[in-house]
Amino acid sequence: MSLDQITFTRFVAALTVVFFHYGQSIFPANIAFLFENVTAGPIAVGYFYVLSGFIMSIAYYRPEHDNKPQNAAFNNWKYWLARFARIYPVYILALLIIVAAKYKTLPDNIDTLGLHLSMLQAWIPGYPITLNTPGWSLSVEAFFYLCFPFLLIYVYKSGIKKLIILTAVLWLATQIILILSINSNTYVPKNHLHDFIYYNPVMHLNSFIAGMLTGILFKRSSQQAKPINSLIVVASFALIFFLIWARPYFETITGLKIAYTNGLLAPAFLLFIVLLANSQGIIANILKHKWLILLGEASYSLYILQKPIHGLYDKIITPRVALPETIHFYIFLILLILISIASFKYFETPMRYYIRKKFEK
Repeated sequence: MSLDQITFTRFVAALTVVFFHYGQSIFPANIAFLFENVTAGPIAVGYFYVLSGFIMSIAYYRPEHDNKPQNAAFNNWKYWLARFARIYPVYILALLIIVAAKYKTLPDNIDTLGLHLSMLQAWIPGYPITLNTPGWSLSVEAFFYLCFPFLLIYVYKSGIKKLIILTAVLWLATQIILILSINSNTYVPKNHLHDFIYYNPVMHLNSFIAGMLTGILFKRSSQQAKPINSLIVVASFALIFFLIWARPYFETITGLKIAYTNGLLAPAFLLFIVLLANSQGIIANILKHKWLILLGEASYSLYILQKPIHGLYDKIITPRVALPETIHFYIFLILLILISIASFKYFETPMRYYIRKKFEK
């Protein structure tokens, strides 16, 4: 089952994270109409989570094992090795660059380093966005990887209906907790409640499970699925664009702070993913171009390496070359993209194959 047309969307999502961190005043983010979407990095992380659950189900779910969990052999060693090889080499590379840059203060932050090395930083308030900031989301993803085999066996044993109920209850409970917390008197940006809401893996589990459920349903019905018109795909993307753009207006109307970071937009994301996966029109054909697929495949390196690369650029290039802020940003962005492609082709992929070949048996 080829889902190549989805791959490039990962690059677009990662790009919004870069704009959120370093380009909020840079074109096109400085256009008021586009600002919310171009800098939607924290929301894009939620897109990564639903997409991760969706892809994991496509890769591992077997419909023939429903109601027959005893037949669902799951090679735990191969599974964990594949997950480790997929995310840890580039994760640790980015972390080591940050550590090398901060070696003078390292003795005072040895506990922080330990949490990052073990990918546990997102669990402890005060630690999620220390050292390599984007790494907190990989701490969350590692938790999803831990949960996935158990969730899969749960589906085989209890059936899809119970997973639907679990997904709905968890999604609703998360949104209630989120909306009550961020509108409470005890909430202050960057305090421990903030860290729990926005970074704790449990608060993002609903997104992953929603993606997993959708992937299972998609795989079950893929033989009967009809090709989707490109205009419908565009309409689903426009819905996401509108919901993100309109968030400040929703806050004004309701008088409440509204956060899209913890799965609130998961239904819209998954609608777009499913429609795009079933699309066979001009948009799908364009998105299957090899260069766009390459950018999508390099998106993980782009995401996790953005802080160390920006730090090096800001330390080495910016003080020595007098250029407007916009020019500096786009030079950095081009370098980041090129380094990410090189990382994917010459480090991430070879390391993944090496680790799996070396230890799989």
